[in-house]
Amino acid sequence: MKTVAGVWRQRPTGLAARIILFLSLALVPIGVVAYFQTSKLAEETRLRSQLSLVALTEAAALGERETVLRAQGGAQAIGATLGQKLEDPERCSDQLAGYLGASPGYSFAGIMTLDGDVSCNSRGVEMNARDFPRLMRIVDQPGATAWLNRRGPISERSVIVVAQPYFIGGELAGHVLLSVPSVLLPRGHDAPGPNDFHDLITINEQGEILTSRGDIDQVANILPADLDLKSLVGPKSQSFAARSADGETRVYAAAPLVPGMIHAVGIWSRENAEAQAISVNGLAFVAAALPFMMWAASVIVAFLAVNRLVIRHIKRLSRRMRAFALSRRVPAVRDEAMPAELADMEDDFLDMADAILRDEAQQENALREKTILLKEVHHRVKNNLQLISSIMNMQIRQSRNDETRAILQRLQDRVRSLATIHRNLYQTEDLGHVNAGHLLKDLVGQMEQMSEVSGRRVNLTIAADDIEAVPDQAVPLSLLTAEAMTNAMKYAGPGPDGVTRVSIRLARLTGGRAELEVINSARREVPGETNAPRDPGEIAGLGSKLMQAFSSQLGGTLEQDWTETGDYRVHIIFALVEFTPDPTTPEAIPNVPDF
Repeated sequence: MKTVAGVWRQRPTGLAARIILFLSLALVPIGVVAYFQTSKLAEETRLRSQLSLVALTEAAALGERETVLRAQGGAQAIGATLGQKLEDPERCSDQLAGYLGASPGYSFAGIMTLDGDVSCNSRGVEMNARDFPRLMRIVDQPGATAWLNRRGPISERSVIVVAQPYFIGGELAGHVLLSVPSVLLPRGHDAPGPNDFHDLITINEQGEILTSRGDIDQVANILPADLDLKSLVGPKSQSFAARSADGETRVYAAAPLVPGMIHAVGIWSRENAEAQAISVNGLAFVAAALPFMMWAASVIVAFLAVNRLVIRHIKRLSRRMRAFALSRRVPAVRDEAMPAELADMEDDFLDMADAILRDEAQQENALREKTILLKEVHHRVKNNLQLISSIMNMQIRQSRNDETRAILQRLQDRVRSLATIHRNLYQTEDLGHVNAGHLLKDLVGQMEQMSEVSGRRVNLTIAADDIEAVPDQAVPLSLLTAEAMTNAMKYAGPGPDGVTRVSIRLARLTGGRAELEVINSARREVPGETNAPRDPGEIAGLGSKLMQAFSSQLGGTLEQDWTETGDYRVHIIFALVEFTPDPTTPEAIPNVPDF
């Protein structure tokens, strides 16, 4: 028994014991061992079947192999005996004709030199490789090869042409050409050797079909779809199952008959025992079925156990945490069936939630107190500035010197601007940001008392977007606006229509920037005219210096120029910055005696 938050709960059994109890019902170890054993057995069976099927293919193609080897041997004999007697093509042709008469298995024989001349041939006709693309390929790429000629130009029937190079003194001298009639090659399934195949074909090193035990015109339908036969050419044998062009799954075995020259490809029936082990539904799938079922049963049992003991409790605890994060609501009902480990986790969560609520309450109280104190500071500063402004106003009234009164009035305007800023700061909810648009409108409203110039009413307009600015920018922005407006009101004059105008515009730009523009109607000085007398107490250039200083604080460049309509314009573009705490601000009260 244990108590949590004053509630007695019976401690449940351990999570590990429950999971072990459920997992012991599964046959995971036996299933894994059985899977690896059966997979190994299936792989060994597959390899043996591949080797056996390749051997059957080689045995079935024994007739084709003997024919090609016999032709190679005859070509080598011809090259050794007649290769050096090409000075007399007619005599050489007669000897070749006599050789064919003694060897009825060939329909044509010829000796081709390196330059492609085939004047020595069994038919005694003029021949040259230039007239036969196949022969030109041998001239360009010498070597032993064979190809199928469906209609020979000499014999005018289907023949297999075997080209065998011959050498004189260790150097290549040419090639001997022998044509073997296709009708002399094995046909059908009556030849000696294995015969339970669909078809047996031979291909050359370019992947071209030479012979077929069936109909050579229909063999393309039972060959693998989208497979280049040239990929089957190589020194290694291979066997595989693939879908043929007619949509059926067949088993293929490829083996070299004459290395580098002729390859046999057997297309085997799936009723063959060796083919069954290679096909996609062979022994490997059957052998893996039982271990897979055992593994699936283990997974199901394990999932049910984990879901009942862990997952459902974790999901419930997760929902409680999510509800606490959204609404700060602590659940009161506990899950008594939860395992001990998760129950401890839930208790820790509840304790943590209580601590978080207490800490947040303390932080909110501290933040509220600091906010109130800071607003009180701004309020007191505003009151002090207003008091200073009132004292200055009394001094202005008592002063008899016009220059002194002018200086005090300008100074009083700047103090009032600062007071307006602090008033907006203690009235806003977010002390880190100030609505610059509202601030400028309030500032301009207070300065409307100066809206008369030379006894004429000034048409004052302001357009300010709602722009959030930090206090470090709001202060120089307000002072810059007040200084520019004071100068504009002071030097404004009637425009072409006789109306004196002053306009102030604060706009938000793209890229986190803002624009301030103050325009007043005025008349340019005409050369030769006497400048208007400076007001008493006016310090030449002081306003411009202050505006330049405020512009630097804003991070912008102040522009003062004349518009095309003859108005005077003060303009600045600056980037809005985010609030960043001052690193020099102390975070604690200094340890100073009697502080």
